[in-house]
Amino acid sequence: MKLRGRFTLSLALAALVPISVAAIVTRTVIASSSRAGYEEDRRTAELAIHRELDTLSSEVNEAVGSLADNGHPFVGVLLGELAKGTLGDGKLLKSLREQAGQVMRGLSLQVLTVTGPDDHVLITPHYRDATDDVNPTVRDRAIKTSGTSYFVNAQIRTGPTVETVLVAESSHLSRKDGFTVALSAGRRVTDKLLAGIRRPGRVDARVVDVKGQLVLPPSKDWAKIAKDPPITVPLLGPDGKPVAMIEVAVSDGDLPQVLRNITLVSALLALGALGAVVLIGLLVARQTARDLEKLVEGSLAAARGDLDHRVPVRSKDEIGAVAAAFNFMMEDLKTAKDRLVIAERIAAWQEIARRLAHEIKNPLTPIQMAMDTLRKTWKKQHPDFAEILDESTTTVLQEADRLKHIVSEFSDFARMPKPEFGRIDLNEVVRSAMTLYQDAAPIDVKLTDLPQLDADKGQINQIVLNLIENARDAISKREDGKISISTRLGDGGDRVFLVIEDNGPGVPSEIKDKVFAPYFTTKHAKGGTGLGLAIVHRIVSDHGGRISITDAKGGGARFTIELPLRNGAALLASRI
Repeated sequence: MKLRGRFTLSLALAALVPISVAAIVTRTVIASSSRAGYEEDRRTAELAIHRELDTLSSEVNEAVGSLADNGHPFVGVLLGELAKGTLGDGKLLKSLREQAGQVMRGLSLQVLTVTGPDDHVLITPHYRDATDDVNPTVRDRAIKTSGTSYFVNAQIRTGPTVETVLVAESSHLSRKDGFTVALSAGRRVTDKLLAGIRRPGRVDARVVDVKGQLVLPPSKDWAKIAKDPPITVPLLGPDGKPVAMIEVAVSDGDLPQVLRNITLVSALLALGALGAVVLIGLLVARQTARDLEKLVEGSLAAARGDLDHRVPVRSKDEIGAVAAAFNFMMEDLKTAKDRLVIAERIAAWQEIARRLAHEIKNPLTPIQMAMDTLRKTWKKQHPDFAEILDESTTTVLQEADRLKHIVSEFSDFARMPKPEFGRIDLNEVVRSAMTLYQDAAPIDVKLTDLPQLDADKGQINQIVLNLIENARDAISKREDGKISISTRLGDGGDRVFLVIEDNGPGVPSEIKDKVFAPYFTTKHAKGGTGLGLAIVHRIVSDHGGRISITDAKGGGARFTIELPLRNGAALLASRI
C-alpha cells in the first residue's frame, strides 16, 4: 500500500476508534442506566400495588369493624330486637332493611349481608333477592377470617340487571345478650385501586380472574407497555386461594429501539467523521505524496546521472527541508562530477599518450635498426647489400603495417558510435553468435525465455563475440576447457542477465578492477591492444547496464552483464 493510502487509513482508524469506543461506552451506560431504571420502576410498581391493597383492606376492615360493633346504632338495634323477640314484626324488620342501604352507603360500602342465628339472610340491600335465604357462608367466613379482609365475587343488582363484581370484603360476628348475628360487607374493587399505580406511557395495570378474563381493563397503553412479563399480585379469597390477580406492566422505555437509535446515530456520526477524515487525509496525503514523488523523481534522475534535475521546494516543513537538502546535494554532486570529469579526461589523455607512445615505440625500434643497417652496408659497399636491403625493407613494411593496425584500432575506439536502440531478442543474438563457433569451441548454452529489450543489436552481438574470444583464449591451454553462456530475467522483472564464464586460469584479484580500462592488456605477446573489454564496458554503459567480473565456481572467469529492458530505465540496485 502506498504512503497516501496508509496515511488516509491511519487517519480513518484514528477517527473511527474513539467514535466506536464512545458509542459502545454510551450504549453500555444508557443500557445499564435504563435497565436499572426499569428494575426500579418494577419494584416501585409492586410496592405501590401492595400499598394500595393494604390501604383498601385497612379501610374495609375499619368500616366493617365499626359496623359490626354492637354499639353501632344499626347493629345494636338489630341485636336488641332479636333479644326482645320483636324482630319478627314485619314493620320493624322492613324499617331496618330500608335503613341498611343508607348505612352501607354512609360507610362507602357496596356489599352488606347480615344473617341471624339460624343463618337466614336478614338484610342484604345490595341484592334483595337473597333476603330470607339460608346462607351459612357469612358465619363461616367470619369465623375463618377473624376480621381480616379477603376478596370475593359478589352479585349486585343494578336496576333490572344483576352484576357479578369483585369485592374486597370483611366478615365479623356481633354478640349481645347471648344473641349473635354474622355480618359481611365490602367495597367493590374499581379503577381507583389501579389509578395510584398507573403512569401514562410507563406503568399500566389490570385485574383478571383465575381464568384470565378481564375484570378491570387496562388503559390503552397496555399492548405497548407489556413487552416483558407483568408483575402479578394475587387477590386471595377467604380460603386463601386466588380469586383474581392484579397484573402490572412496566415499560422499559423501548430500550431495544433506543439502543438501535444510538447505534444508528453513532454509525451516521462515524460515517460522517470518516468521510471528513478521509477527505482531509486524501488532501494532506496527496500533497505529501506529491512532494515525496518529486523526491523519488529526483533520486531516479540522480541514478540516471541527470545532476541538473532539481526538486521544487513547496513548503518549509520537514519535506521541504529534505527537498532543499536534496538540491544542495545535487549541486555538490554536479560540481564534484565536473571536477572528476576534468581529472578523468586529463588522466585518460595521459594514459592514451603513454599507451600510444609505448605501442608506437615498439615498431619504431626495428624500423630504426633496419634503416641503420642499410646505411652501414651501403657505405661499405657490402657484396650482400641486395639481400640485406630485401630483409630490411621487409621488416620496415611489417612494422609499418603494425603501426597502421594500432592507429586503426585506436581510431575505431575513438569513433565508436552511440547505440541505435530497437526491440531485440537477446536469446536470438546469442544463437546467431553461436553459429560462428559450432566446431571452434566447446560452448554450453542455457537460455531462458526473455521479453524483448531496447538495445543496439550489432553492439550486443559485438559484446557476445568479444567475450567468447576472451574465453577461448583463456581455455586454449586446457584440454578440458569449456565455455558456458546463459541468460535469465531479473527478479524484479525490469532487467535481463547475460552470463559468460570459462574454466580457464581466471583473472587475478589485483587486476580485476583494471580489465575494463582502455589499453590495459595481458596479451602484449599476441599483439593485444587492451581495447576489447574496454569496448564491451563502453557498450554496456551506453545501454544503461552494468558489467562485472567474478571467479567462476570451477575456476576461471565469470562475466555478468546486466541490461535494463527499457531504454532509460535506471538500474537502482543490482540483483546479480
